[in-house]
Amino acid sequence: PFPLNLNMPIHSELAPNPRGVALIIVPWNLPIQLTLNPLIDALAAGNVCILKPSEKCDNTTSLLTDLLTGGKYLDPRAVQVVNGGAEQAIELLKHRVDVISYTGGGEVGRIV
Repeated sequence: PFPLNLNMPIHSELAPNPRGVALIIVPWNLPIQLTLNPLIDALAAGNVCILKPSEKCDNTTSLLTDLLTGGKYLDPRAVQVVNGGAEQAIELLKHRVDVISYTGGGEVGRIV
């Protein structure tokens, strides 16, 4: 275990600060966690989201697409999923978005 200093006051706060449209580009590793964590944060802040999951994990992408856009759990106007490869990601980046969540390599990060 690491040493814990209980004498140091720590304060954390999460305040809703909607920005508008959030683009979330998700890699192939940890596809559920790296999709849902930024999605929940963005929706809780009052944003609408566009998800671009990795094309390398077909089953997970299919499941998330069905669950998130089917209208059973979330308003379909709040979340859209764009499936495909790099071409679709590049096309998404041509459109105006207010905030981008990207996890991945440096080469694509420079494009983002």
